[in-house]
Amino acid sequence: MQQGADTISPMAVLGFDVEAEELYRTLLRHSPTTVAALALAARRPREVVATEVRRFESVGLADLHGETVVAAAPDQALRRVIDDEGRRLRSVQEQLDALRRILPSLAAEHMVAGEPRGEAVGIEVVEHDRIVEVVQSLTARATGDLLWIRPDQWRIPEGQVIDAWVADLLRSGRRSRVIYPARALEEAPEAVRRRAQLGEHVRLLADVPGRLAVLGEAAVMREELAGGTGRVLVLRHPALVAMARALFEELWQRALAVPGLEGEGDQSSARQLLLERLARGVKDEQIARELGLSLRTVRRRVAEVLDELGATSRFQAGVEAVRRGWL
Repeated sequence: MQQGADTISPMAVLGFDVEAEELYRTLLRHSPTTVAALALAARRPREVVATEVRRFESVGLADLHGETVVAAAPDQALRRVIDDEGRRLRSVQEQLDALRRILPSLAAEHMVAGEPRGEAVGIEVVEHDRIVEVVQSLTARATGDLLWIRPDQWRIPEGQVIDAWVADLLRSGRRSRVIYPARALEEAPEAVRRRAQLGEHVRLLADVPGRLAVLGEAAVMREELAGGTGRVLVLRHPALVAMARALFEELWQRALAVPGLEGEGDQSSARQLLLERLARGVKDEQIARELGLSLRTVRRRVAEVLDELGATSRFQAGVEAVRRGWL
C-alpha cells in the first residue's frame, strides 16, 4: 500500500506509523507465519520486523510463539483495543474538564498575589454573655445620638437589662432614637410606650432588616441576621460605622413617628399604618405580612377602624380618615 510520506496511519492512535500498518496488513494476509517469512514478504529487515511483531503482541494484535507469528482476529483484537483506548481517552477528558473547572479559582489566586496588600480591618466577635457589658461600655463613652434598630429586644433577657440601662441614660439627658417593627405594637406595646415616655424618639417600620446599634464610633450587630449563636460583631472602622449609620438614617426617614408620648401614641400609630395600606388598596393578606400580624388580627383591626370612622367601606374609611387628619 503506497502512501505519501506525510500520511498518518489510522493506527497512529496505537503508536504505529504507516510502515507498521503495512507490516500488520502483510501479517494478516500470511498468518500464521514466521518472523523470517514475514520479513521476506514485507521486504523489510528481519530485526525491524521482529521488533514490530513484539509491539503487535503488546497490544493484542498478534501472538508470538518462538519464531511463529499468529495474527489475532482483527475485529475482536481491534475492538478490544479501541474500547481500552476509548476508556483511556474518556479518563483524560474528565481530567481535562476538571482542570478547566478549576482554572477560574487558580486565576483568582494568581490575581490575589498581584493585589496591593492593605491593613486588616478589626472586627470583634463578642460572646453572648458579654453583650450587656459591651453595650454599656460603648454607650457610656459615645457622644451624639444612640441609634437602635430593635426587631425583638423584648423577647431576649439581655434586652430587658439594656432597656433599664438606656432608661437611666435618657433620664440623664442623653438622646436616643429607635426603630421598631410594626409588630412591636402587637407583641410589646408597653415596651414601646415606656421608651417613648422616657423621651426616646420612636418610629415604626412594617419590618426591619435585623438588630443594629450605632453607638458613637462603634456599630454593633448580630453575627447572623437570622437565628445564630447570639454572638454580636463590634465594628469600629470609621467607614463601616458610617455605613451602619447611613442605613439607620435611611430607615428612619421611611419610618412612621409615634405621635404621642402617653396613652394612645402606640395605638394611633398602628391605626395610621393600617389606614395607609387600606388607602392604597392593599389586601388583608399583604397587610398581615407587612405588619407582622396574623390575618385574623388584621381583619379585626380593619373592622374596628371602619366602626370608629363610621364607614361602611374601605374607600369611605379613607376619605373620612383624610378629613379627620389621620392621613
